[in-house]
Amino acid sequence: MTTHIVSVRERAGAIAAEAAQWRNLDSAPRIQARVALAGGTWAPAVVEEALDNALWDLDEPRALELCSSAFSERAGAFEKRATTLVILPGNVIGPVIQTAFCTAVAGARAILKASSAERHLAEILVRQFEAAGPPLSGILEASHWRGGDIEAEAAELARVDKVIAFGEDATIAQIRARAGERDLVGYGESYSLGFVHAGADIGDAASAAAYDVCMFDQRGCMSPQTIYVAGDPGRALRFAHALRLALASLGATLPRAPFGPDEAALVSDFVRRLAATAIAPLPHGLDTLLRGPLRDGVPEFVVAVEPFGQPTCAGFGRIVVVKHAPSARDVTTQLKYYGRAVETVGIAPRTTQAEFDALRRSGALRICALGQMQRPPFGHRPRLSDFMERSNSFDRYDAP
Repeated sequence: MTTHIVSVRERAGAIAAEAAQWRNLDSAPRIQARVALAGGTWAPAVVEEALDNALWDLDEPRALELCSSAFSERAGAFEKRATTLVILPGNVIGPVIQTAFCTAVAGARAILKASSAERHLAEILVRQFEAAGPPLSGILEASHWRGGDIEAEAAELARVDKVIAFGEDATIAQIRARAGERDLVGYGESYSLGFVHAGADIGDAASAAAYDVCMFDQRGCMSPQTIYVAGDPGRALRFAHALRLALASLGATLPRAPFGPDEAALVSDFVRRLAATAIAPLPHGLDTLLRGPLRDGVPEFVVAVEPFGQPTCAGFGRIVVVKHAPSARDVTTQLKYYGRAVETVGIAPRTTQAEFDALRRSGALRICALGQMQRPPFGHRPRLSDFMERSNSFDRYDAP
């Protein structure tokens, strides 16, 4: 046996080459994922969009930049590779793919605990990394147990140094209590919103926002719930009607998932609430509660115009609330009163620097263009630092 040294550049090249497979419609991982997800929660077009988005910016220069930041410039071998248990979400497609590649960039090992809602992608990634050989082989393991199986969870916790968990705040708190002294990073409940400045083109902004709404039916934290529209109050109403048209059009391209067991009833209840809170239309004016075509007795989507105030978050059902906003600073004030974590703010093109700075003070993890909210940059969640322990710039493995 001989010892082979993997440089930062070699590691980055291997990662970039395997990431490119997920952007290639005809690659083995992409075909396997397409087959595995067929007939599941999401329509084929949504699956393809999600797989396109997962690693869209992880090319070789980006991989080299990240690997260089994760490793020092001293030669050597790992004293220890931290092993991280990652408890994955099942509400959207993408986190498991980013997690696997974050593990590779950080030079760590990870046990990917799949959700019961989607168990295939973790296994596909393990096979892909094994076929790629060092330095990717041997760093991933796929695991699964039913929620609430404390014994199975405890057995996996005994094998790891760290835990990363996606889920509701209460679920993460329970895992934290069982994780003992292990470091735990939790990605819990948060919400996202949009901001359309006074000079933005209403039609363009509505079309972009419709994409963010239709991807994953607002089931993920990066889906906009409330969209604030600056300018005269009538702009919010006009934007709502433009958004209705855009959602109706895009619904044919990105169809929504089947309703969950209780979702139809929840949508109906929320729409009744909106009927009471929406701005009353002026006589002979435009409607302020806009419903899409019915499906199983409830609307495919709903757009409501409410008075300015704190966000209104349904979190499901393609339900969007539009509010007139006096300014970006006023929006930030309302978000701070709301008291929940802001994940992403989607903004219209040419938002001013002052407006951008005001929205940044909301504490949002990310501010990006409307239409790009469902396309997070690589390493956004989870962060590469979540996997890092002790690392040097070279990794050793034995090869014949």
